[in-house]
Amino acid sequence: MKGTARVALALALLAAGPAAAQEKTSPTIARETAESNAKTPAGRRYESALESSLDSWLRRALEKCLKGVTKEDAVSFDFLVRIGDNGRAEEVLYAPETSVGRCAKEDFEDAKYPFPPQAHWWVKIPVEIR
Repeated sequence: MKGTARVALALALLAAGPAAAQEKTSPTIARETAESNAKTPAGRRYESALESSLDSWLRRALEKCLKGVTKEDAVSFDFLVRIGDNGRAEEVLYAPETSVGRCAKEDFEDAKYPFPPQAHWWVKIPVEIR
């Protein structure tokens, strides 16, 4: 790639915003960061605020996504969400891979979260299916 093409590509990525310029975070790194965040005093306060905010939309999302799912596909999993300083999801991952997670991912991407202690704050949201 010629120098001017590299510069144009870099400028295009910068114009698209930080999310476009970043690669997808590995679920392992996201989980470790979320668990580390949750152990801090600010993280514990944030987890409490986050739990309170989830009830307004999470139950509906899961009920919608569990309709017609076989018992074998109805397994618990974790959502890992990187939340920006504006309370919006910057990145949403889930592990292990499940049909319910795939279905609910958009709800997690569109949700409004409490403002985190700092920008790019990872949280782990366990989804227990019984």
